[in-house]
This record gives sequence, structure tokens and C-alpha cells, in this order.
Amino acid sequence: MEHGRRLSDGSTAGFVRYSNGSVTTYKYPNSRATHFSKRNKDGVTVGDVDFNDGLVVYGSSVATVDYPSAPQTILTGINKWYTMVGTYQYNDDADYGPEWTGFKRWKDGSFTSFGGPAGAIDTNPTSISDTGTVVGWYVGSDAQPFTPYPYHGFVLANGVAKTLDYPSADCTFLNDINSAGVIVGSWLHLDTGDGGGFLFVNGKFKDVLAPGGESTAVNGINDNGYVTGTSSAGSFIAHCQ
Repeated sequence: MEHGRRLSDGSTAGFVRYSNGSVTTYKYPNSRATHFSKRNKDGVTVGDVDFNDGLVVYGSSVATVDYPSAPQTILTGINKWYTMVGTYQYNDDADYGPEWTGFKRWKDGSFTSFGGPAGAIDTNPTSISDTGTVVGWYVGSDAQPFTPYPYHGFVLANGVAKTLDYPSADCTFLNDINSAGVIVGSWLHLDTGDGGGFLFVNGKFKDVLAPGGESTAVNGINDNGYVTGTSSAGSFIAHCQ
């Protein structure tokens, strides 16, 4: 599954690619950009409409989800228990612009807000595992206005958010986690633009390279150990060894 697909009219539709290679697309009525972010084992897909409203799609059923009183809400993850995670705008700072923080939406429809580690300006959860662990990235107190920000990965478990950064990288993005606790993500050096994808398993980072040795960005992992991502050669699916 990918984030979105460009249509002939210039708008973007969310799409799902199934294991047999077939693809279905969905565009929310009158939207310019419909994005899909994650999908659980029951086929419930979450995402957003125009980066303004959270979106839930299950078969022919469609609903928007908004954090109470927030001007913008994006859903980014869902687990088998139907617990969703996402981010919402809570402030608009003169120096940093719109500021965001994370939330969980429980199956009963209630919301719980949470931030990243101490000093986080923006908190962007990207995935929640079936065991309830959340991963994502945040902008920290080391950010300076009007300059490229460093980004930090975080893991939220048992109510405590901890930083998890790829060694020596300026930016770390944790993009997904499976039920075994294997995390995938990407890293970046701001000065050179160099970057790559990785697995984090058993307390260690492992680089993920394309067959030709090209650097990758790793976006997803399932409970069977299959990862998805992109490289200079295009999108890929690979199996963890």
C-alpha cells in the first residue's frame, strides 16, 4: 500500500495494492488529495483528506475523523484492536509555523493526546503495533527557526516516549513497527543529502540496500517480515532475512 496516486486531473487518490498485484483506488468526494497511510489486518485503511481531516475507509464505508477543535487532523496508523494514531495541529507559531502533536483514537471513539520526548515541538506518530507501541518522529528543541530542522525518531511504550536516532544522522524517521517490535525507517544527513533505509531489531540498526547497492527509504513492515520502500530504481518489496 502506498500514500497516494496522481490522477489525470491533477488530484491524488489513495490506493491499495494487493498481494496478487491488483490495485484499487479511492478518492474522497470533492477532494484534491486523498492519502492512505496504514491498513490493519481486517482491511480498515486510515489516512487523510487534503491534509485537513482524518480518513477511515472499510469496504464501502467511509468516515472522517477529526481531533476535537483541531483545524487539521491526519490519521497515520491503525492496529488490529482498531486503535488509531495520528497528528493534529494545536498551534500556529510565528517562527516555526503550524505545530503538531500526536494522539490515539480508541475503538470507543475517545481521544488521548500525547507528545514526543521532552522538548518536542512537533510530534508525528506514524504507526502503532498490535501490542500498543507507537513509533514516529519529532522536531526537537535543537531546531532553529528558518533553517532546515533536524528530526528525531521516537518510540512510545507504556506511556513513555524515548528518542531513537540512527547513529550520526541529522534526521531519523521511524515509519513502521510490527508485532515483533521490528522498526523500519529512514535517515538523512542535512549537509550532503545522503540518506538510507534501515531496520531496527534486537537493539541494533541494520541498513537496507537495493539489489544494486543503492540507498533506500523503508516505509513499512508487516508481521511476516516483508518490508516496502523506495530506491533510485523505484518502489520495492523485500523480505527480512
